[in-house]
Amino acid sequence: MNENPISNPFDEDEKSGRRPFVWAILGLMAMCLGVFIAGAFFLFKPDMQSLIDEYFPSPTATLPPTPTSTPTPNPTVIAYQATADYAASNWTVIMTDTFENNNNDWLIESSDDEYANTNYEIADGKYRWEATAHQAYIGWVRPDIETLTNFYLSVETRQVQGPDTADFGFIFHEDEDSNFYYFGISNGGEYVLYMLYGEWSTLIDWTGTELIQPFGSNRITVIGEGSHFTFFINDQYLTEFTDDTIPEGNTALAVELSQEGDQAVFEFDNLELRKP
Repeated sequence: MNENPISNPFDEDEKSGRRPFVWAILGLMAMCLGVFIAGAFFLFKPDMQSLIDEYFPSPTATLPPTPTSTPTPNPTVIAYQATADYAASNWTVIMTDTFENNNNDWLIESSDDEYANTNYEIADGKYRWEATAHQAYIGWVRPDIETLTNFYLSVETRQVQGPDTADFGFIFHEDEDSNFYYFGISNGGEYVLYMLYGEWSTLIDWTGTELIQPFGSNRITVIGEGSHFTFFINDQYLTEFTDDTIPEGNTALAVELSQEGDQAVFEFDNLELRKP
């Protein structure tokens, strides 16, 4: 028996009928694969702008530094400061006092008059005044010195307690008739310049300044050169004034209380008086 293999005619027909179906399946699979690849590309595609920014960063703009202006020094102020420095170093000393003792014979007593009840003492290296006003007044104590036209006067002073309306400073060019100029500062950060010449005149009305340390110790200075006066606070130029009404006189420490019943305590220290 020859066992030659032969084809089953039905098998052939079945195969020929399946080819279009197989190709259809293969085409569908190919299309699905393409859709899958395309989707994956769009889903996982890199951020091109991020890549550009990473590998090709944009240059950062560098702004030029902002120019700063330096205030132009005032020639007048510079000149006044130079005058003060020269006077403090080169003018002849008439008196200095740190108030460690009473070698200069300051008034040390308790007094009660029509103006105020005041106790004067030297304590803890300060010349201390405790005052209660009977009326508005300016009180002063002068050292025993010569009459001056040109002078340098400087003192550290503060109001220890009392009303903000009080002020304290010094008198200069006090003449034989008790005419004088008064310069004072207050804990409110203001200064004033009065003149008494038969009657009171305000030469510089109350003016604020940041040079004053409220409730602290302040060094006040005046330089008199004839009729011209220059004022400093804490060694800084403050202002100037010219007046020839009172040409010369004594200097004194002074305080002012402006209302009846006002009570205050004042201290003075490190006084220095010079002349050319």
